[in-house]
This record gives sequence, C-alpha cells and structure tokens, in this order.
Amino acid sequence: MLIVLCSGGHSPGVTTTGLALTLTWPRDILLAECDPAGGSLLSGYLLGHSRERGLGEWAVQLRRGAALETALAEQTYHLSDPEPRRILPGLAEPAQVASVQPLWTDIADTFATTPGDVVADLGRIGGSDTPTPLLLRAEQVLVVARPTLMDLSAAAPRLQEIKALRGPRPEPRVLLVGAGPYSRKEVARTLGTEVADHLPHDPRAASVLSHGTGNERYVPRSLLLRAARSLAVNLRHQLVRDEVTA
Repeated sequence: MLIVLCSGGHSPGVTTTGLALTLTWPRDILLAECDPAGGSLLSGYLLGHSRERGLGEWAVQLRRGAALETALAEQTYHLSDPEPRRILPGLAEPAQVASVQPLWTDIADTFATTPGDVVADLGRIGGSDTPTPLLLRAEQVLVVARPTLMDLSAAAPRLQEIKALRGPRPEPRVLLVGAGPYSRKEVARTLGTEVADHLPHDPRAASVLSHGTGNERYVPRSLLLRAARSLAVNLRHQLVRDEVTA
C-alpha cells in the first residue's frame, strides 16, 4: 500500500518525517525519495553509502527495458533491523527529473502493488514537475506542515488541489510537525481538513535523521520516534480498514 508525504512549501521536514515512520513501521516498508528537486538521504542519514543506487538509476534501467520490481530491488538500501526496511534514495540532481517524468505512472503502479508498504516522499509539490500519478494512486496522502501561519498558508492551496485531483478517493490530511502556535483543532477547523497527528519538536533526533549528525543511540528512545511509532501503527490500521471497506 502506498502513502504519500508532501508539503505545500518551505522545508517542514518531509524527508525526516518519512524516515521516522520508516524506522518505526510495524511491517515491511520502503521509503522512496521522489522529490523532483532531488534527494537528501545519501547526504544525510545514509552518508557514507554508495551513491550509485537510487531513483535516477532505477529510471535508467527502466528505459533500458528492465523489469520494474527487479530493477527496484537492485536500487534500494536495506537497513539493519528486525523488520525489513528499505530506502530508495532520490535523484542526485534536479536535472534528472526529466528522465523520470515519463515514468511516474509506472512507478506509482509499482509502489501500489509492492509487497509490504511504501512511503513516498514528494517534497514540495505544486510545480509542473509534481509527480501527480503518485498523488492519485496513493491510499493516503499526508501534507506535512508546521503549525505556523507561513506553513499552513502554503499548505491550504495544495490541499485543495490534491482533493480535486483525487476525486472520490480519501481526502488528504495534514500531518503537523514541530513547534508552532496553532493546535490540531485550530488547524483542522481553519483548513477544513482532518489532522492525522502532530509529531513533536525534537531537534536532537531530527539532526540525526536529516543530517546524519548527533547521537544515533538517542534516536530509538526519542520523543520523535515514539510519536512516529504511534502514528505508524494508526496509519497501518487505517490502511487495513480502508482496504476491508473498499
């Protein structure tokens, strides 16, 4: 099943949120960096890993006629964990998006039928390079935003665009992250959209996940991952309920 994370603008921490969910997901999970502006995991959390794998190389293999799922398996990194957790790093540079653009529909179909679950990080959406097939095909779409006026103002038009795109499919929800003056109830009422959760402000854990710096031993017991674990369980249960009632 496919979950999409995105933002309306600025840098609210979509990739950090996706990684926190990946590290706490209750079953097989793939985190796919699908931000047209380029990926950051190989320069942060996966620093030191080979830069030869990722979305861009997957696209090269697909254009050469490789099988979608087989080629995907060759481009992912496996995390050391009792649960199977994989990461598909994003584009090495924005110029590569032109080669991926014609493949988004096939990529979305592959993610939607991949065994286990997929979290796709789209980064900031709204431009002409937005991978709309992923937004359309996802079982759930979460728009990540800080509870600040700047972030919520940027998220509002993106929420309406996603609703119009998805039609009768489940509406996008807001996922609040970090500190800000507005409560979940205020955000839900103002934007007319359900708020899935609010992940806490935890700069120590976020620094490890976003930049690969800091004390890694702190992360599993951090406030961020404890909250992400609860959100992951709730999202997984929601996916199952939606599948049963579909």
